[in-house]
Amino acid sequence: MTSVKVQLNKSRALNNKTYPLVFQIIHERKKRVLPTPYHFQACNFDPEKSLVVSRRSSRILDVDKVNMHIEKQLIVINDSIKRLEVLNQKFTVDDILVMHEYRLDRSLVVSFMNQLITQLNAEGRMGTMNAYQSTLNKVIAFQDSGYKLYFSNMNVHWLNQFISSLTQECVRPNTIAFYLRILRAVYNRAYKEGVVGSSVISPFNTIQIKTTKTTKRAVDLVSMQKIADIKFDKSKKLEFARDLFMFSYYCRGMPFVDIVNLTWDNITDTEIRYVRRKTKQPLCIRMTEPIQQLLEKYRSESKSVFPILNNSEVSVYKQYRSALKLHNRHLKELGERLDLQSPLTSYVARHSWATMAKRSGVPVSVISEGLGHSSEKITYTYLAALDRSVIDDANESISNLCFKIDNRKPIQKNK
Repeated sequence: MTSVKVQLNKSRALNNKTYPLVFQIIHERKKRVLPTPYHFQACNFDPEKSLVVSRRSSRILDVDKVNMHIEKQLIVINDSIKRLEVLNQKFTVDDILVMHEYRLDRSLVVSFMNQLITQLNAEGRMGTMNAYQSTLNKVIAFQDSGYKLYFSNMNVHWLNQFISSLTQECVRPNTIAFYLRILRAVYNRAYKEGVVGSSVISPFNTIQIKTTKTTKRAVDLVSMQKIADIKFDKSKKLEFARDLFMFSYYCRGMPFVDIVNLTWDNITDTEIRYVRRKTKQPLCIRMTEPIQQLLEKYRSESKSVFPILNNSEVSVYKQYRSALKLHNRHLKELGERLDLQSPLTSYVARHSWATMAKRSGVPVSVISEGLGHSSEKITYTYLAALDRSVIDDANESISNLCFKIDNRKPIQKNK
């Protein structure tokens, strides 16, 4: 257990009968004190409320300023303790002081990233916040240098060592690229905000972020028809997972996070209007018969179209992550029951819609708009893993334009 108290250090009285205002931190029965620049008489401090008060006998200027300082420092200290707890490691009371000191220095990477994480949390961008936190954890763990890493030391040599360390841990190339993209965004933001140590010549300019092609996520038309047509006798959980999957597909690959946050206020007789959680882009989907049937199937008195999240004390983001994990588990079971070659996940519906649209001759620009992507570049990553048969069919068609069929010889089979 860790306790943090605001108090006057009466063991160090000054000549004017005032005492230093300090933060007392106790962790595992060991005590440390964080000083402040303020000194007060005992009558000017309320120990119960941890606030400075002004008395007639000794009026204090800017009482609100002092109390605001106390409030902000308490937030930073308690947040520093939480950061150490997140790392899932044993820490001492001295570690708390070190973390607190580093958090106040923006030229330190850990301090700057902690401020960004706090801001993302306040904005409700929990997914991005967790991505930054996981990256920060890796930086801190790297050679125990994370806390002391200044932006001036984040050079090409450090980055190469960081990449080498992750590679030795058998971290996948795409995950390494994920960490580096976040660090590059952090570095660029630090430079824009004039943080000491950051430079216009970014060390990331000479670092190649290598990635590998991900496994194909889309399924073919036959598989989609199997998913849509399967009948369920008793398994309501698999039926619900299938219906959410098909709803995503019918709604131009609507992401799971947008499905669980969809309300009846977003729906009219002719269309669905909603704003993508990830890109904040407003989207409008025309009502179709398949969509209408699924909406009627799950119509209820709930405000949510699919009442997956509830009003429990558990945070909405944790509920969403838990629901997504359970949904993907049920989809995997559904895919195994149908003997599908590729694992079924919530994102397969989105990739499958993009693939089907591409095969139908829909321009990439239109597909990008339909998916709610911020650029066509992102859409191309969806389409890059098209089934080889698409390319082979196109190649055969082009080749036959110049190849005389009459001249072809039958292929001899091996005996």
